[in-house]
Amino acid sequence: MISNNRLFLKAKSKTIVGFKNRFPNKFYIQPKTQENTKTLENTEKKKEQIICKFCGHHITLSQDKIYINGQHQHVFMNPVGVVYEIVCFSSANGCVQKGSPTINYSWFRGYSWRFALCSGCFNHLGWFYQSVHDSFYGLIYNHLSNLGVRS
Repeated sequence: MISNNRLFLKAKSKTIVGFKNRFPNKFYIQPKTQENTKTLENTEKKKEQIICKFCGHHITLSQDKIYINGQHQHVFMNPVGVVYEIVCFSSANGCVQKGSPTINYSWFRGYSWRFALCSGCFNHLGWFYQSVHDSFYGLIYNHLSNLGVRS
């Protein structure tokens, strides 16, 4: 009979790790630490490709997700009343930029914008924003696939 205090079960990892008292180093596996979990999450994110919903062309990676003004996702309305939900990325190698940079109707103060098009099918995927100090892509959420769970 095994007592409850000798059987170690890590609920989150769903793995029985062994008998600590009976076999101290042979079967006992340290539970996942927060640091190890973050490393695992980062590895999984690196593998997740984000593609164009229209043609399947690679656009960016989940690891390129960034926060602008404290958020990754934003909802905006353009001057003619079309509402867009956009997600921000530091790079989008699968996009081409089109048009001259303009500050007119920019949703991000201090940034000019240009259109960001899929380099595979040339559909509009969002906007490329740039300032004196940095740049990023604001891509239309429902024009992308394989985004995984929204956060």
